[in-house]
Amino acid sequence: MSFKAIFSSLLITQVFLNAESQNLEIPKFNPQIATHCLLKHYNGLEIDSQNILRFHNNQALSWDLEPKDTNLSTKLAYQNALKNPNLADSFAFPYPLGNFAKMPYQDSSRIRDISLFFSIYGANEAEVKQHLKSLVWLDGTEILFNTQNGAYDALERVRNHLAKHIKSNPNLKIYLNNIGGTFKWRKIANSPNLSAHSFGIAIDINVSNSRYWLWDLKNHLESDSKSIAMIPLEIIESFERENFIWGGRWWHYDTMHFEYRPEILCYAREISKL
Repeated sequence: MSFKAIFSSLLITQVFLNAESQNLEIPKFNPQIATHCLLKHYNGLEIDSQNILRFHNNQALSWDLEPKDTNLSTKLAYQNALKNPNLADSFAFPYPLGNFAKMPYQDSSRIRDISLFFSIYGANEAEVKQHLKSLVWLDGTEILFNTQNGAYDALERVRNHLAKHIKSNPNLKIYLNNIGGTFKWRKIANSPNLSAHSFGIAIDINVSNSRYWLWDLKNHLESDSKSIAMIPLEIIESFERENFIWGGRWWHYDTMHFEYRPEILCYAREISKL
């Protein structure tokens, strides 16, 4: 195995991810763009005359089209949003494409309104399991992913992108073989809320070649999100291309974690055009 090739790929990743790390102005929450992205990427979601987001089963989601104060810039406000999320909180800070969150509270894509996931992917463990389908991964193992809202098809395309990259760079396999997992009905560590893995819309790649902020904190390893990029760029881009966010861009980094969140990527791309 060529460690030179691995190092080269990681170096390119680090250069790319830090290319825009200086003097970026964070745009204010834009409810019109956020609404557009939600309606675009979630089938069955519509907006009524009173600006309430509803599914075809008439289930309503908390939403506000008026300018909203999404200031999460204190530890308490951010922690409260994590524990008691609403849909707008997820858009407070655009997902940092090509960059990293620079402060802890900028990880707003870690905030998930689970009522949205319940409506789309299954209201309980049994319903979610009904929507799961087996996918043969790159190492030949079978993994489960949710077929609703294009999630399964998106992961299948990611796998195909990665298979092409592996042909030109076989060293990528160490990150993609023996993956951490996909579906598991469970709560987030130290949280009352369900993980995205509970809905079969997240995948953790190889754990031994990844880093997680809580592990580093426990082991007294000082770091921040700008210094831990250790997943090759080909892998990151393959997932983001198909609307998976990468946990390595969070200040509370989780470099193994990729999560299907098309509305978050849509919002980041649209905001970047302004």
